Amino acid sequence: MKISICCFVLATISVSGLQARTAPGLDAVRVASGLTQPLFVTAPPGDFRRLFIVQQDGNIRILNLLTSTLNPAPFLTLTGLTDTVGEQGLLGMAFDPNYATNGKFYLNFTVPGGAFGNGVTHVSQFSVSGNPDIADPNSERILITFDHPQSNHNGGWIGFSPRTGDANNLYIATGDGGAGNDQGTGHIEPGGNAQNLTTLLGKMLRIHVDSAAGTATIPSNNPFVGMSGARGEIWAFGLRNPFRNSFDRQTGRMFIGDVGQDTREEIDVQQATNAGGGENYGWRVREGSIQNPAFPGSPTPPGAINPIFDYSHSVGQTIIGGYVYRGNRIPDLRGVYVFGDYSAGQIFSFDYDGSNVSNFQTITSQLFPTIVGGFTL
Repeated sequence: MKISICCFVLATISVSGLQARTAPGLDAVRVASGLTQPLFVTAPPGDFRRLFIVQQDGNIRILNLLTSTLNPAPFLTLTGLTDTVGEQGLLGMAFDPNYATNGKFYLNFTVPGGAFGNGVTHVSQFSVSGNPDIADPNSERILITFDHPQSNHNGGWIGFSPRTGDANNLYIATGDGGAGNDQGTGHIEPGGNAQNLTTLLGKMLRIHVDSAAGTATIPSNNPFVGMSGARGEIWAFGLRNPFRNSFDRQTGRMFIGDVGQDTREEIDVQQATNAGGGENYGWRVREGSIQNPAFPGSPTPPGAINPIFDYSHSVGQTIIGGYVYRGNRIPDLRGVYVFGDYSAGQIFSFDYDGSNVSNFQTITSQLFPTIVGGFTL
């Protein structure tokens, strides 16, 4: 399927009962077309000439912002991936903080195999070639791998932290292993994978990257280092499928968009003020801020943290985590968290002051259809 990408250049809808936010000057503009399965856009630090568009099919395309055209040749084409029709394939990308000098970047993708035959995630380092618009496909250095019991709930996001004292630490979001309600083959009982510290599934991981060597180690101050049986890579747990996440570049807060089961969608936060990590976001017993209906008699895990915001499936059914806007071109949007819902086909926003969420609104109708071209979401 060929689709196009629209970017927030400057832009309300109405899911019943929701107020529409109006931000003067906000609109969506189509900047690229002819893409296949695009699911993430990023750029190297300090590079304002190019956008790198990650396609689930294994291709990374470059949009030249000076000419508003796609480069004919992909930056990289990964081969040997699992079937990309469902939730697997090339899922995440992050540039090394020192990419301008070392040319290193990192990918999250799935390949066939594994103990359950449903794929293996690779988080790997790659290098750019002598051509700045072409990567070296033979430069892979594998940092971490893990198997999937089922082919859904792969997480896929990776990102470096902007926090002081957190340099070169790569965060990796993992799903609970798939199926439904974190149970069945490959899901540890009692409690499921997300609540079990012996597996990497259903977690936010943190590893320390040695860019020059292409290797990774476990930071000594990760919260579960030294705990018997626990995986030291775990930074936080109790997640279902944290597909898209981000750091607020001003406050350092991590926003986690965790896709729900049958009832709720949620945004969790890992506060920069909790430098030790270790948060438990409650899945599979909790779904959003409520008891998971599939486990009515299960007690809430000790210390479980509610999301900062969740909504019912009457609003949307597949949350896609977004970003806190810190730009200057749209003053009315500054400091606002903007995110989406894939199933609902909506773009939402809210304000968050570190304790409370307010002004949950929609901006979809201000964005789509676009003023130029009349493109719909």
